[in-house]
Amino acid sequence: MQTVLDRAVEEYRRGQFLEEANRAFAALRDDPEARQAELAEREIWGIWNLFVC
Repeated sequence: MQTVLDRAVEEYRRGQFLEEANRAFAALRDDPEARQAELAEREIWGIWNLFVC
């Protein structure tokens, strides 16, 4: 029983994490100024093509 509960809690935690990440990326996408700042930072770090929306 404990194993089932542990798995359920972990699945819930992961789902919450992904939902928050999706909300954050949507907010970034909808804010042109913040998006440009993010892209500039990616270029500095050398990850320009990573996650380009």
